[in-house]
Amino acid sequence: MPTSVRAAVAHRGATEFQIETVLLRDPAAEEAMLRIDASAFCYSDWIALRGDTGLPALDPDPYPVVLGHAAVGTVLETGAGSRHRAGRRVIVTATPECGECFWCRSGRIDQCERLFVPAPVIGALEGGREVRAPGSSATYIEHTVMRDIQVFPVDSDLPDAWLAMVGCGIVSGMGAVVNVARVTPGSSVVVVGCGQEGLWMVQAARILGAERIIAVEPLAARRDLAARVGATDVIDPADGDPLDAVRALTAGRGADFGFDAGGSVAAVQQAFAMTRLGGVTTFTSYVARDTVVELPLFDLALRGRDLRSSQSGRLDMARDLARFLPMLESGAVDVEAMLGGLRPLDAIGETLAAARDRTEITPIVVP
Repeated sequence: MPTSVRAAVAHRGATEFQIETVLLRDPAAEEAMLRIDASAFCYSDWIALRGDTGLPALDPDPYPVVLGHAAVGTVLETGAGSRHRAGRRVIVTATPECGECFWCRSGRIDQCERLFVPAPVIGALEGGREVRAPGSSATYIEHTVMRDIQVFPVDSDLPDAWLAMVGCGIVSGMGAVVNVARVTPGSSVVVVGCGQEGLWMVQAARILGAERIIAVEPLAARRDLAARVGATDVIDPADGDPLDAVRALTAGRGADFGFDAGGSVAAVQQAFAMTRLGGVTTFTSYVARDTVVELPLFDLALRGRDLRSSQSGRLDMARDLARFLPMLESGAVDVEAMLGGLRPLDAIGETLAAARDRTEITPIVVP
């Protein structure tokens, strides 16, 4: 029988969430019903709320929806053939790992063929209108139904709020540095944009032994945080040409490794320009499905520039949980610097405002 739960529901054209009752369907085969214990609020969900992402998962129009894609929870019940069991603590991500498609078997789990699929129905509003879950995940809700392939057991005593960040900011930001760019000891790094993802990049670069870590960020509070978590140099773009500033800090060459975490075409172009000839630039920004970025072909074709794409840090959750959780448990990373306020579902408006207005790095929803 359907389970009655409360959720932050997004309607087409709205700019705020509505707390409504959802009649959650039972888990189907190879699915689990979870209690959401904590969910990290991501700025990308503000973009999705506005309805202008152009992502396949939001096409055709699936609204109303429940958003959220990074959480920690507890398995309540399972469908037939599920790999999970009731009572297990689990981490939720938006990127599935089916383990069977060409991409998973080729070691590119981040491109699993079951990634950008139409948003599934998870239940209905009290009037009978279907509610969907873009990205096949819905975590701004008391209980949710999810595919097994997006749910990963975790054996850790870390707080819920910390684990809630793993499935988005940690695997995406730290993964970009560790799994994709593979930053080397003694190298120089530039990170353009110091929100949730960029600050995890700074921390990962420090852990890997980068000698110079340059953070480019317009907001003073976030520059301060970047310095707190490991940036050796911080640059305010308003103080002059940031490209000149980065080159001045890197013997005129540019950084060995460049990272775009600014969420704009300008950030992508800056990260590329700030990386030296023969260097590695890793891109993470998404603006819209049809966005085009212009980069100089001479540099691309003849100057040894290595460009890398980083969807969710090219995650492999079994590998990455074993790699990143010890960093959290040992204190190697500053988790408290990344945490925003912990708020109940009823305060979703305040949580949204904290992310939208960029006053907090990672607000946490505690349903």
